[in-house]
Amino acid sequence: MGSKSVSSFLSTKLYQYELQTALYMLEPWEKALFNTIVLSIISLSFITMYQYTPLLFKYVV
Repeated sequence: MGSKSVSSFLSTKLYQYELQTALYMLEPWEKALFNTIVLSIISLSFITMYQYTPLLFKYVV
C-alpha cells in the first residue's frame, strides 16, 4: 500500500466514524469532548478486563 492509499483509507474510516456517531454536525470542541469521553470509557474497560480476568479464571478453573 502506498502512503496515499493509507491516508485515503484512514480518511474514509474517520469520515465513516463521524457519520455513524453524528459527530459531523458538532463543533470541534464538542467532538473533542465526546471523543475524550469515549476513549476514557474504552480505556477503563480494558484496564478492568486486564485486572479482573485472571481472578475470574482463578475461580473458574
